[in-house]
Amino acid sequence: MKMNLPHYPSKFPVFSRKHWLFLLLLITVLLPQKLLADAYIYEGYVILNARGVSDNYYDLNPTTTTGNPDFNGINFGTFTTDEKFILRGAEAKLLKNRGCDVYAARIRYRVYLADTPDTDKPGIPFCSVGFPLVEDFANDGFSRYQKWYENRGVVNLIEGRLPGNYVLEVYLEADYQGCGNGTNYYNYNTRNYQTQFTIVQGSQQVTVNNSCPLRPLPVTLTRFDAKRQDANTLLSWETASELHSRGYEVQVSTDGRTFRALGFVPSQSEGAQVSRRTYTYVDTENGKSGVRYYRLRQIDFDGKEGTYGPQVVSFGKANALAALEVAPNPFSSGVTLTLPAQEGTRAGTLVVTDMVGRTVFNQPLLLNAGTSQVELPELSSLPKGLYHLRLSLNGEQHAVKLLKE
Repeated sequence: MKMNLPHYPSKFPVFSRKHWLFLLLLITVLLPQKLLADAYIYEGYVILNARGVSDNYYDLNPTTTTGNPDFNGINFGTFTTDEKFILRGAEAKLLKNRGCDVYAARIRYRVYLADTPDTDKPGIPFCSVGFPLVEDFANDGFSRYQKWYENRGVVNLIEGRLPGNYVLEVYLEADYQGCGNGTNYYNYNTRNYQTQFTIVQGSQQVTVNNSCPLRPLPVTLTRFDAKRQDANTLLSWETASELHSRGYEVQVSTDGRTFRALGFVPSQSEGAQVSRRTYTYVDTENGKSGVRYYRLRQIDFDGKEGTYGPQVVSFGKANALAALEVAPNPFSSGVTLTLPAQEGTRAGTLVVTDMVGRTVFNQPLLLNAGTSQVELPELSSLPKGLYHLRLSLNGEQHAVKLLKE
C-alpha cells in the first residue's frame, strides 16, 4: 500500500551548485585542520588504596563503561585516625593529533568537610600529583593515543584531619602546545568528580595539617654553559640528580628580557629518579648577530618548572667586545668601563644580572663624543660570585662576564 507522507518545507537554505562546491571545499580543507589540531583526555581513572588492602582503579566518568567501579558518588565508608586511605595516583588516556604536543598530565585533588558552604570552597586549594607518559602509539595517519600513568603516590588522605564527614574532589589536567597552547580539563559537565568518606577518632591523636604534601625539587643543575662555535652556539649542562623531570626547553633572547623557545631536550630520567646526567644542544639558527642570551626552562611532569641562566654569547663584529674594556676583572671594590672614541652623543643602558638572571644593577647612560669612561663603585656591595654585565648602546649590544672576589 502506498502511503502519502506529509510534505514539510526544507529547513536548509537552497544553494546553487557553485555554492555547494564551495561549501564542500571548506569542509574538505578546514575539517582536517581542526582534527589535526586537537588534543583531549577521553578516559580517566583515580587509583586509591583503602586500609592497605589493594590498589583499585575507579572510573571518573560515570557515562562510560570500562569494567571499573565508578568514582563519582561512591562512599568509601568509615576510617579511624589510625588507618590509611592512600591516593596512589591516576591514569589519563589522551588523543592528540598531528600538530599537538602534550607535555604534562596531573590529577588535582582536595579534601574538605562535607558541610563546607559553597562560598568557602573557592578558598580550599587543590593539591597536585603529576604522572609521566608511559605509552604513545599511532592510530592512523594523523592521530596518536597516549597513556599517562602514576601509581607510586603515598598521599594519605586521612592524615592531619580531625574526625568528621569528608568529600574527596578530583579532576584531571593535561597541558599541551602547538594547537592553541593551554590546559585540557577532564571533569563531568563542568563539575569535578566527588566521593565521600568518614573519619572517626582512633588511638592516634591527630596533628592537624591540611597542606599539600611536599616532595624534593625535581632537578639539581650543577653546570650550564654556552659557547660560540663559528656560526652556531653549543649549549651544555649537567645535573646531579633528576626526579619527575620531563625535560628542558632551550630559550634564546636578543635583549636579555624577552625569551622564545628554540627547541626541547627530553630528560634522560624518563620520570624516575636518576643520578648525574649530561645534555647538549646546538643552536643552528641562521642570521645570528649581536648578543644572544640563552637559558633553560626545566619542565616537570606535573607542570612545575624552573629557569636556569642566562648564558651570553656574542655574534657581533670581531672587534665589538674587544673595544669595550672592563677593569679590574676579577674585581673587589669597583669596576671601570672604557669605551672607544666615537662621534656624536650615545644613549644606552647598563644592566648587571646574577647567575639566576636577577637584575642587581641597572643604570641609564648618556655618553658624549670621544672616549668615555664609566665608573661603577656601586658594584662593590655585591656578594662574591659571577655576574653578567650587559651594555646596550645605540642599538648595539655588548656583554661581559664579571667575577666579584
